[in-house]
Amino acid sequence: MRRLVTAVVVAAMLVLSGCGRQVTGLNVPSGVAGVAPGQTLIRFETNGPLDFVNLSYLIVLNTSGNNNQPYAQGFNSDFKNWTHYFIVGGGANFANSPQLNQIFLDPTTGAPTHYAPPVPTGFITFLPSAASANSQFAFQITFNRCVLDVPPPSTTSQPPVCTNGTGPPFSFIAPVWNISLFTLDRTLAAVDSLGTNGPNDTSYKFFIDTTQPVNTNFFKPASNSSVSNPSASIVGIEVLSAPSTNAPSPGPTPTATPTPGGRTV
Repeated sequence: MRRLVTAVVVAAMLVLSGCGRQVTGLNVPSGVAGVAPGQTLIRFETNGPLDFVNLSYLIVLNTSGNNNQPYAQGFNSDFKNWTHYFIVGGGANFANSPQLNQIFLDPTTGAPTHYAPPVPTGFITFLPSAASANSQFAFQITFNRCVLDVPPPSTTSQPPVCTNGTGPPFSFIAPVWNISLFTLDRTLAAVDSLGTNGPNDTSYKFFIDTTQPVNTNFFKPASNSSVSNPSASIVGIEVLSAPSTNAPSPGPTPTATPTPGGRTV
């Protein structure tokens, strides 16, 4: 992933974002039907056929609980507010299955480092074609949230992943997550985001509370800015998430203050 880190900074990982409309209630039965307790489903929707060879599709998470949106930023900001991301496509490497990466600050150099945590078999599922009423071009990832609850590899002892099944309590992720989408071209330059100004937009905010049933979406608003490649043009995001059976009570409304137990990157 070193190439991704460097290229994202040098080539054009400018600043993502958007000011879209968030709507509760997807085109599925009420509640979180089809999503097991402790799981989250994220659907990435585009305007054209998915191109996993020439494009990369990123789902970026901020699980620190500070309610800051993760935008496309590089070394100058140490990938601020990025804690994890799924990457799909980009050629042979991730065309058939997503790669989950964790981001943490290297204790020796202070630089952001990308780390692929171990994932138990069956804890992440990938559906490369997941058409919805909003777009016929989409993929979706469903995952057990415990795969994100891992410490930086700089710690002296790495506990096994998902030791408590679906969790929580979790030690390294907060209940409230901010989520962003963007696409990258072959040079790993950012092409589009959920914002009206594509990769330059930093105005939108999209978050979920994983202690609650989630059935929501966020669509990119219409604008004069256009992406010439429809396969790289983002329509929106849909999220279904089911609380764990032993989930804690919901916390207060998110603020800029990190939630205890969260991690800021």
